Amino acid sequence: MNQSAPPSETESPTKTSSAKPPIGRTWWLIALASLVVPWLSQPPFGWWPLAAIAATPLLLAATQATISSKQYAVLYLVAVGYWALTLQGLRFANPLIYPCWIALAAYLAIYPVALVVALRRLMRLGLALVFAAPLAWVGMECIRNYMLTGISAVMLGHTLADVPSLIQIADLGGSYAVSLVIVVVNVAVVSAWRRRWCSTTGSSDAAHPFTPSTGSVVSCCIAALVLLSATYLYGRSRLRQPTQPSTTTIALVGRNEPVEYDQDRSRELELFDAYAQESIRAFQSTDETIDAVVWPESMFTGTIPWMAGQGDGAMARELGLSREEERAMTAEHRKRFQYRAGSLQAMLAASNGPQATKPDIIGGCGVIDDGPTTKMYSGIVHVGAEGQVVDWYGKMHLVMFGEYIPLVKHVPIVRDWVPKNLGLTPGEHAKRFDIGPTTLCPNICIETAVERVAINHLRELKAEEGGLPDAIVTVTNDAWFDDSSVIEHHKRCAQFVAVACRRPILSAANNGPTAWIDSNGRVVDELPQGGNGWVIAKPRLDSRTSLVMTIGDWPARACAIVFLAALLRPKRFARS
Repeated sequence: MNQSAPPSETESPTKTSSAKPPIGRTWWLIALASLVVPWLSQPPFGWWPLAAIAATPLLLAATQATISSKQYAVLYLVAVGYWALTLQGLRFANPLIYPCWIALAAYLAIYPVALVVALRRLMRLGLALVFAAPLAWVGMECIRNYMLTGISAVMLGHTLADVPSLIQIADLGGSYAVSLVIVVVNVAVVSAWRRRWCSTTGSSDAAHPFTPSTGSVVSCCIAALVLLSATYLYGRSRLRQPTQPSTTTIALVGRNEPVEYDQDRSRELELFDAYAQESIRAFQSTDETIDAVVWPESMFTGTIPWMAGQGDGAMARELGLSREEERAMTAEHRKRFQYRAGSLQAMLAASNGPQATKPDIIGGCGVIDDGPTTKMYSGIVHVGAEGQVVDWYGKMHLVMFGEYIPLVKHVPIVRDWVPKNLGLTPGEHAKRFDIGPTTLCPNICIETAVERVAINHLRELKAEEGGLPDAIVTVTNDAWFDDSSVIEHHKRCAQFVAVACRRPILSAANNGPTAWIDSNGRVVDELPQGGNGWVIAKPRLDSRTSLVMTIGDWPARACAIVFLAALLRPKRFARS
């Protein structure tokens, strides 16, 4: 380790020497560790004890005496490798996604480098590492969850998804709260390591601007121990709090069906038939009366998307129809949709308890809104027990480059290359579906993978007359990602949303997390990855209201403001 310390945050060679400083073996080890350790702590390996050192490589990088531009470049390139490896499952979706996958990795790699820069500047302004590191880390994660529509997957706190007693503080500050605790533990490890290193090499505190004193090391360790203990005790207390049984039984159906962006009609019908047969087997497997069955994203379309709107002219103009012909066509389309749904319900009722009850259907389905302009949605349709569509929800948070491409309509050459269904319209507001006495909030796909989206849906509904829904029902189609770890990352996001909202999550997925997650983030039951089958869920009711549901993520946003202020602070003012 280079222990020389110039009076400022110098990023280039000194003026007295024309030779550029080497990158150095120590820096290479730090950079490679910043890839290997965090990757092993997350899926596919998920070695959660490594969370205690997952942030140490970046913290060690930030506490080096000087960092040259070459060293920053190495750190950035390694970060690109980390994100490309972590999110490599995205590349399976479509050949067009390959450049988007690399571009996403290149974009996300900016964050660890920015963290190092911001953290060094905060420390040079006199903020101790034990305060600067968690503040900067939470700020960094918050910005990542908003920039370019946001992504909450692979947050540091997610490493502890399988340790329920340590993630209950997510109801205080979301995943950010868990990340904060982990960073403080990492600060204690780094402080002890640096102090030990300096003692072994005989370096003095004055020789290095970021060398902790013995007292500060003790303080960091005490702070980490106290915070970790408080987190554990809080978690144990929350896990012991009772929830109430529900009278509603819901079947979550999942299969491993290959999908394509441009599927022909015969394949759509095959998917519908496969899920219909799987649903029948699910109902035959139990003597319980099932109140609702949930199908994954787009699987209920089967060549007949739901037709919303009043037939106000757009489709008439496109097809050369009169207004009356357009409305008659829309009405006939709806009859076909509801007749098919009713037929399925009748088949399911034959095996549904002693009363042969027809279940509600919550199906991931395309929706066409035939209004002044024709709009297409990735939707969820709620079909009541009588075979009538009660309501539908349009996905509000679309996937960039998956469901829309920015400005593509204004670039004709690119527009001709893009699959036709990459032009969806975002939904306008959150919905609630009533299944008997139980109220569900519908989400689709990435909406549970961007934590703030699911939380904001519930906060929006909380302000309405009906109050908070009892559970979140989410449908997704993760077959795009093969059997990669992206699917496990998606499930971990849902676990943290469950804790943050204190609401169970019922997830039906095509080759994804078909799972029943309780309001403590524990997986009660799930379908094995890549398998075909179902989960019969009876979500328990949780009357608790979390702090997150009251104040949102404003504490994390405050950290983001400080992070940006440090990052954007002119270098001449950031010098000590």
